[in-house]
Amino acid sequence: MLKKGMTKPTPEQIEQLTLAFERFTRRFKVAEAAAAMENSLNALDVQALLFVSEHPDCTLGDVARNLQVALTTMSSSADRLVRREMIRRQRPEANRRSVALTVTPKGKEAVAGYMAGYHDACRAMLESLDAAERAEFVRLTQRIADYEG
Repeated sequence: MLKKGMTKPTPEQIEQLTLAFERFTRRFKVAEAAAAMENSLNALDVQALLFVSEHPDCTLGDVARNLQVALTTMSSSADRLVRREMIRRQRPEANRRSVALTVTPKGKEAVAGYMAGYHDACRAMLESLDAAERAEFVRLTQRIADYEG
């Protein structure tokens, strides 16, 4: 539902944004692929590692829901990350039936590498804008990212 005073985007605007986001996300995919090759991780494992890093002691179900994948798929990803010593499974004292996931020091190093790649891609994009454009771009991007409609 549109807020008062807002209009629907035109087909041309949708097409322009689609193309811009395709180019935009390609930069992140290139940065992510470079770090993934270094760590021998697939895209799902990378995203799972990043989520666990941001949400210490989360459950496998938390990660699966966030990444919108089946629990069995997420379980396989977690198995791979455990074998690579990037995450650890632990049973919390409060609930011994549950399993909490945490990032290991090796996993933290990998996350730092991914984040450095993302920062480099963002820096390159922002450098093409002047100060006012940067502020507006960041503001609008955050607004879009926070939109839950």
